[in-house]
Amino acid sequence: MGDFFIARLFDRTIDFLGQSLNIRGARQGLLTSNIANAQTPEYAAKDIPFQKILKQKLGEDSGVPLGKTHSRHFPEPGVLPGRESGLPWDLEKDPQGVNLDREMTKLAENNLMYQSAVQALAKKLETIKYIISEGGK
Repeated sequence: MGDFFIARLFDRTIDFLGQSLNIRGARQGLLTSNIANAQTPEYAAKDIPFQKILKQKLGEDSGVPLGKTHSRHFPEPGVLPGRESGLPWDLEKDPQGVNLDREMTKLAENNLMYQSAVQALAKKLETIKYIISEGGK
């Protein structure tokens, strides 16, 4: 019975939420950059394909092996140095430029999803803390 609880306690949820926060944080910066460049001639709005990247990071449908360049780095699939964005992911580009309404909507949605992931991660960690401190009594 103990193995069941340990497996449930340390499932992939924490890894999923952590990766989600990393990608959403990078996306937030990219979307704000789009908004800042709204008046720049010939600027193509960029976005991170969140679902595709998250699946790669979690090892689903990905043929890219995970690897690290330093012991403290998170493993990033498909990291290639010198990408235009400085991000290790392929970006989606909108050649029609920046639509402020669309970018603001994406920014608000991304912020809500980021906050939701933070709350879910906090709840998961509270559960672990409770089990460690109170669960054994």
